[in-house]
Amino acid sequence: MSPEMNMGIVYENNLDTDKFARMFNNKAQSYNFYWFEAILNLTMETDEDLSFEDVIDEMICEAWHTVTHYHLRLGPTVNGNAENFLEHAINTLNHFSKDLSQNPSKEELKAAIRGCKNELKKDKTRLTDYVPYKLLYPFFDTEGMEEGLSYIKNDKHRRLIAYMEKLTGNENILYTIIDGVGLQKRIRLNAYWRKLLIKNYSVIRSWVQYNKAQFLQDRNPGVPGIIYKICPENEDQRKLDQARALWRATVDITKRPIREIYTGREIGWDVLSIDHFVPRSYISNDELWNLTPMSKSLNSSKNNRLPVWDEYFEPFAHYQYYLYSLVFPEDESKKSTFLIDKFEKCRKNNVNAIWASEALYIPGNTKTQFVNILSHNLKPIYESAQLQGYDMWNMKV
Repeated sequence: MSPEMNMGIVYENNLDTDKFARMFNNKAQSYNFYWFEAILNLTMETDEDLSFEDVIDEMICEAWHTVTHYHLRLGPTVNGNAENFLEHAINTLNHFSKDLSQNPSKEELKAAIRGCKNELKKDKTRLTDYVPYKLLYPFFDTEGMEEGLSYIKNDKHRRLIAYMEKLTGNENILYTIIDGVGLQKRIRLNAYWRKLLIKNYSVIRSWVQYNKAQFLQDRNPGVPGIIYKICPENEDQRKLDQARALWRATVDITKRPIREIYTGREIGWDVLSIDHFVPRSYISNDELWNLTPMSKSLNSSKNNRLPVWDEYFEPFAHYQYYLYSLVFPEDESKKSTFLIDKFEKCRKNNVNAIWASEALYIPGNTKTQFVNILSHNLKPIYESAQLQGYDMWNMKV
């Protein structure tokens, strides 16, 4: 078993956890991760048998933010099109459920799934063609289980189900499949495996997410911060307080109001927000060189989209230089210890990129140098977000 899986595991009934760890050996698609993770989640809620449809609905909820918010691909692409039924189901749900909030709860998603039953049926059915059976491959790959293994290899699902009906339960297979009509087929967890999953839920879930993050990074090689994109974003992870305080300090020093780069309007304290030029959902950080003041309402309008580079990078870069020139003024006599203190506090959380700390936020940069350094490093990130499918923002004021 992998070292990530061994830590803290409580074993039951001499279960073969090496076979358990081999469930994810086939990594052509992400289905195995999401199917098992859905079973794991539902096992914590109920001890009843789980229908295929219940598991798939949970899969859709688990992958929702990864696909819609972070624009990640869950599997290979052919001719530029996603070849992943889970991803396709989520995009279908997103298309037909116009009333979903920007950050829907699981209850809201489950309600939307019920409302799109007919539209999702084809993708759901295709999802059950292989993964419920293929996931069990390692448990049948043993002496005495050759018959069941051949049924899995040759996709003879009805024969496999009939074969599993004859098992005694001592074979320690993770679950058996109970026949039914289509999506109403059910899985029944082995009692000992259920006990192990419940006792070790946190460790096992972390192990699944670690493997899933590795898979998604391979499928989305140019995307930063994959590990942060396999779950809905936690607002507590954001580190914008020091950046907000730094911008507010500029008003105390200069007596000039903070303005929006997109509109030129003054921003009042009560509506001051901090915008990520390249959406945080893509860049996965709160680096100062990607931040600019913005009103809350316009920030909400921009949401998870990219501003037009040719129109907005120049005012963004110039306002970035304005902040820089206050922290690192050419005239040493104009240095403000108050502002420098705010910048140093901000540096700890918001200036982590080596190029920014060693080339951008250092004394002596002219405006041209500053803008060129910023453009050279930010534009590839911006273009990568474009390629990942992030929409452009058409500002309506």
